[in-house]
Amino acid sequence: MVHHLQAQAEPITEHEDAIRDKLRELNVPALLMSIVHMTGDTGVLSRVRAPRMINVVEASAGGEEVLEGGYTRAEAEQVHEELLKAIAAYRARGCTLPELDDSVSAHLYEYMCGHELDQQYLDFIREEIALDGVDRRGLQLETEALKAAAADFPVVIIGAGMGGVLAAIRLDEAGVPCTVIEKNPGIGGTWFENHYPGCRVDVPGHSYSYSFEPNHDWSCHYPLADEIRAYFDRCAQDYDVKRRIRFNTEVEAARFDDASGTWEVTVVDGEGKRDTLVARAVISAVGQLNRPKLPEIPGRDSFKGDLFHSAAWPEGLDLTGKRVAVIGSGASAFQIIPELAGCAAHLTVFQRSPAWMFPNPGYHTPVGEGQKWALRKLPYYSKWYRFWLFYTSTEGVYEQTQADPNWKESRSVSAANDVMREQLTAWIESQVRDPQLLAKVLPTYPPFGKRILQDNGSYLAALQKPNVEVVTSGIEAITETGVRTADGRLHAVDAIACATGFHADRFLFPMAVTGRDGISLNEQWSGTNGRAYLGITVPNFPNLFCIYGPNTNLVVAGSIAHNAESQVNYILRCIRLLLERGKQTLECRQAVHDAYNERVDAVNAATAWGCPQVDNWYKNDQGRVTANLPFRVIEYWQMTKQPDPEDYTFR
Repeated sequence: MVHHLQAQAEPITEHEDAIRDKLRELNVPALLMSIVHMTGDTGVLSRVRAPRMINVVEASAGGEEVLEGGYTRAEAEQVHEELLKAIAAYRARGCTLPELDDSVSAHLYEYMCGHELDQQYLDFIREEIALDGVDRRGLQLETEALKAAAADFPVVIIGAGMGGVLAAIRLDEAGVPCTVIEKNPGIGGTWFENHYPGCRVDVPGHSYSYSFEPNHDWSCHYPLADEIRAYFDRCAQDYDVKRRIRFNTEVEAARFDDASGTWEVTVVDGEGKRDTLVARAVISAVGQLNRPKLPEIPGRDSFKGDLFHSAAWPEGLDLTGKRVAVIGSGASAFQIIPELAGCAAHLTVFQRSPAWMFPNPGYHTPVGEGQKWALRKLPYYSKWYRFWLFYTSTEGVYEQTQADPNWKESRSVSAANDVMREQLTAWIESQVRDPQLLAKVLPTYPPFGKRILQDNGSYLAALQKPNVEVVTSGIEAITETGVRTADGRLHAVDAIACATGFHADRFLFPMAVTGRDGISLNEQWSGTNGRAYLGITVPNFPNLFCIYGPNTNLVVAGSIAHNAESQVNYILRCIRLLLERGKQTLECRQAVHDAYNERVDAVNAATAWGCPQVDNWYKNDQGRVTANLPFRVIEYWQMTKQPDPEDYTFR
């Protein structure tokens, strides 16, 4: 069992006045749950109305302050008074907690969500927040025979980012030997590689972490890259899996040997030395956004200044007082541009398509000391706060992404999606004064047609600075001194930052992966048409598992950490099936794989990001969505909870 699930809240020793000062910034729904845990009494839930989900547009619309859960400031202060009384009674009895029976817990879940829940959702919440301290996601092998079989089941994990570290922790906990191959000199994956100015996650940090290893010390609600990398590095250190990682080493090829039923993994280190590892299974945790894609622009190599990809930002680069170009207007550019606008002499933004953005006043906001105090000291506050972040991000806008086949408006895909378009349009219009600039930055495609971004006003403010120009004319060529656009202008610059994305449709690229009977994975996927059952297993490739594989990217379904835990849970239970049955390999049945992918394609095609009028990085060059998972997290959790042996061929 992961020991942190059993961790108790720290004692509350502060004076009431000091506590009162800490409460203003706290999450009201989570506070209500903590009150019930401290008192054992659900009476407060009848005195305070249930929370409601509000979107960020509504919360930022002006007028009376609206807090998380839709509470007014006066309602929040009522909860604060209830909390102070609960804390006083809790301390008076020595900080002991009453036991809550299952019926009370079920009432809390339903109060938090605002409606009656079916058994499946109740089971999901119980597992996710583990109020009882029971870890249901690890692999527990009960018999000595299973433990002995596990010890003789070596696994190679490719990548030491979020997914790879998680897989190593869980395998190590189960007694399954593993070796992690990491091409970088450190842990973190995309968060190790991306360190451009302003690089941060765009989901709340308190849900961008492993469920069994909460981090109460994020400095910002949306943490910067270095802090995220440090979190995963600490997890690897604390769970003693760093010793299993071979850094500065890259997987060159992986070949399945039919005769032995094992994988031979060829690796090469930073000095060019090759080695071959033999494994019973291979877990790819390389992700989707790990190979930068420079733009194919004529003359790119002729530029005399600094030209680089945002994911390979030069160490120590100082662009103060320089003329800088940013090519791209997606997620990375969105974070880079406000930073460069503050230091460059002139910044030219080459935009092919504008981005929809949610207004988020807290996007750069530090986590206050009150919040850190509550996460550590208020019983169960941290668990309920994490669940609130998860629930509101997964359920809040899902319906607005679904396409209505009878909807005819090209700028939206349904009536609900059009309401969102109008709200987001109004917010952008409120930020931009120049009609010419507004015409450039206001999208004409449906919300969620491309990746939707978070903004606290800094991006649109940056575009309106006198030293910033937004260019929408297409780029014709790069010269020795700058960028020439299709309108004939030469934009002279000293540096070019290419925020142009990744080879997102080339999964496991550039490794040569060869499966049963010499079948090439690259050929089976036709290069850019990756498909996998549940995004995890692939026919013809026994005991090959993917984390963050084809069609597992989340668009509106919360933190990718949730999906990683579901995928690792499934992989662990596939391994358990092999150990229990004494089999060498399992391989996904082709018919099962095909039926699943037909469903994925059909559901994706009926979304804002899958509609034909939208071009985005989620789609491959044939227009098929290869990146995104179209299901709710609860649906995917159920699909990956336990493998069905009938889906596989065992050998």
